[in-house]
Amino acid sequence: MAFISRLTDMKSMFDTPIMMPIYDYLSKACDPLSDVYKRILATQQESKTELDSGVFAIEQSYSLKSSAYAFYETHKKYVDFQLVVKGAEFFSIASASECTIAKPYDEARDLIVYDAPKTSSMLYLQGGTLAVFFPQDVHSGGLGVEELGDIRVYKSVLKVPFSLLSPKWI
Repeated sequence: MAFISRLTDMKSMFDTPIMMPIYDYLSKACDPLSDVYKRILATQQESKTELDSGVFAIEQSYSLKSSAYAFYETHKKYVDFQLVVKGAEFFSIASASECTIAKPYDEARDLIVYDAPKTSSMLYLQGGTLAVFFPQDVHSGGLGVEELGDIRVYKSVLKVPFSLLSPKWI
């Protein structure tokens, strides 16, 4: 069950002692005056930043790709909190129960790779939009060169240990 919304509209989701530092980091990532925002916009490809409680951020910048090059994945240990800081992209998402595994779970990379699903939903994320993907959410981002053009996306992907969240619906 993925969550997608403007970060500011999701603030109540972070109203716990464990989640508040995550929201603080994400808020700084959207603030043009913060060092976090400036660091993300200076990122040429990808860098890793350690946060607290086993959470880390992968700060990225990249150009959009065609949907024909979509890379579908899920994770077991971490929940992806993907925040577009600047730019825009499309995500394709599908349920893992309806997808075929192309490469089985790689524990070292916390990664399962899937074949392109027969059906999926497209999501549009722009600056300030957060998408949260759980272990059953097959996702592929960085899409949209056909619709949006050759633009650069700046984002931060927080890898939050699933064990910190313990959602009751999964």
